[in-house]
Amino acid sequence: MNKKLITSMVVLGITSIGLSSTTAFADEKVKGEGWDIPSVALGNGLTEQQKLDTIKELKVKDSEKYNEFIVDGNDLVKYVTDVPEFTPESKAYSSAYIVRTKEGSGVNVTIETPDNITARTESSYRNAAITSGVYDADIRIASVKTMDGSGALAGIYKIYDEVEPAKSEEEQADRDAKREVAQEEMAVTSEITNENADNKNYSDENLAVAMADIKLELQKINEKLDKMNEADAKEKIADVVNKEMKNQGLEDIVTPEQQEKIVNLMYNFKNSPSINDKEMTEQLNSLKDDIMENGKEFLSNAKDKLTSEETKSGLAKIWQSITDFFSNLFS
Repeated sequence: MNKKLITSMVVLGITSIGLSSTTAFADEKVKGEGWDIPSVALGNGLTEQQKLDTIKELKVKDSEKYNEFIVDGNDLVKYVTDVPEFTPESKAYSSAYIVRTKEGSGVNVTIETPDNITARTESSYRNAAITSGVYDADIRIASVKTMDGSGALAGIYKIYDEVEPAKSEEEQADRDAKREVAQEEMAVTSEITNENADNKNYSDENLAVAMADIKLELQKINEKLDKMNEADAKEKIADVVNKEMKNQGLEDIVTPEQQEKIVNLMYNFKNSPSINDKEMTEQLNSLKDDIMENGKEFLSNAKDKLTSEETKSGLAKIWQSITDFFSNLFS
């Protein structure tokens, strides 16, 4: 199974200070176009030729009109908060493409250069996007150099902020709180995936479904949790975490220490604006349903196939035994 290590998210860059943005067409302003056209976030560490190569890898058509943003070290520091090594001088290389899709379609992610994204998977990008509030979008990730994929993640967040700016300080604070939870989740899941890189009984897609189901259950029982003190609430959350780990066959893979981190993470999720976000509920349901039905590395898909083949093989053996019995009986 080709697992990407969801570890620390690395590499992106510097360039201009702050949130400078340009468009692919000189005279056009990005905010005037909004989500009507796709957006591309390129790392500032790329040469001009590498930018062209990256745009090609992102499958942007020659005639396609799009907003273009540059991701730099300041963006890495701002958005990828679980990697303390990032500084304003960090270089960015991995890049992202986003186009908004129809309401209710969910978030879909394709890593176009999987060999060059070493620390993140499609399901981890999807989970991070949804938890941070990015909904109904097709996202493509690419890098012309071998990188961890942090530049692309910062690019997703930056595009969201630039194309659809928060309308108030309160809305921006809500976004920041959601992203902080998303980054904490990335840190926890990356550790689990990193430690199980060679474990054939582990899939990050099963972990992604478990995390989605935990959030969905916490949304359902939030009113009860609100009436509990912190210790009791965490105990209840721990019960939910244990249940979903078992449901996904992860109870013997995720260590007690890691489960405790998930409990603390989900307690923070419970206290974030995400807990009452009905649109997030729809997106999480879409995410888990899609992974369970179409996930190439979702383990039950492989088990179901194996079970089916074993059943066919078993029936064939039974039939052969019956045939042999009657053959011997009348011979």
